[in-house]
Amino acid sequence: MTFKLVVERSEIIKGAIIYGVFDTIAAWVLGEFSWLRFLGMTLIGGSIYAIEIPSYFAWLESKSQTMSKTKGQWFKTLMTVAYFNPLWIARHMCFIYLFNQQILNWDIWGAAWQSFIYGMPISAAANFLIQNKVPINHRFLASSLFSGCMAIFYAVSAVVFK
Repeated sequence: MTFKLVVERSEIIKGAIIYGVFDTIAAWVLGEFSWLRFLGMTLIGGSIYAIEIPSYFAWLESKSQTMSKTKGQWFKTLMTVAYFNPLWIARHMCFIYLFNQQILNWDIWGAAWQSFIYGMPISAAANFLIQNKVPINHRFLASSLFSGCMAIFYAVSAVVFK
């Protein structure tokens, strides 16, 4: 079972819209809205995220097929939580800082860790449902909507946990 990139127009559109809109909400909450940030996060959502996340979910699904139901469910859940780790969160925060034309610093790393730890209970429960109750062809949409909500949390965390 090899890792294959999933590149679908529908996922690109979903990623662009959802990440662009939810990050815009986060920016408004923080009083940081800018067109550059909106366009940048829309581009990231419709490119990097729209390719890497569905590809990873497809790989997880294929790997879990040989496992018992319970083991497969835990495997997909834990691997998804591990995927959206502090490094992933820090990268997301770096995109925000870059599009806000802010200076990057090591504080992002601490904020990412705190976001990961504080978000863990909700993230684990949501990812269990997404990976085990949502059909594979709708997982990116469900994950994007959840991630959009978490993006608001991450954006606020970047300021609060600094």
